Amino acid sequence: DLSSGINAEYGDSNLYFVATDKGAVLKASRAQNLSQPNYYCVEAAIPSIVGSLDFNKFNWKYFLTGSSDGSISLYSVARASPLVSWDRSTRGRPVRSVRWSNYSSTIFYVVDSANKFYLWDLSVRDSTPLVIENFDQKGLLSCTELLEAAGSTAPVVVLGFKDGSIEAHQIKDEAMNNKMNNISKLEAYLSSTL
Repeated sequence: DLSSGINAEYGDSNLYFVATDKGAVLKASRAQNLSQPNYYCVEAAIPSIVGSLDFNKFNWKYFLTGSSDGSISLYSVARASPLVSWDRSTRGRPVRSVRWSNYSSTIFYVVDSANKFYLWDLSVRDSTPLVIENFDQKGLLSCTELLEAAGSTAPVVVLGFKDGSIEAHQIKDEAMNNKMNNISKLEAYLSSTL
């Protein structure tokens, strides 16, 4: 059974990564034999639904997944198990959406089923998010980041709500210690973590 996450944005348009309700991400190809691995998962006694996945915009060999048990995992396409996992990062609430930033290689956003928005920056800290905002009244469903606008010093995140409305929020400069995109920042984080 397939879940809601299918991502064809990886550097090769013939490759597809599919999030499943069996706790794994599958790699498939339209035109060629696949390099290993072609199956990515967290070793868990009870697999959880992988409901969201997104590739790093600055280095396509890394992707994030968000799962129904509230975990977030960072993978390399070259390794079947996660490089880093944040178990119960949302206190066990299902992750609805996980999105890498267009602004920096170490920033990502998470939306959970309790209508909370999380901003993470791995270059600042990886134990907890930098920002947690609650949107209980409106029913937060998803988020995305707009590409940087001319003259803008911080990203704009668009939030989508159950009633069909959207809101645009500019992230405050204080929350953005990691100013501009830099592939080496993610590599430096991974080197210090692994």
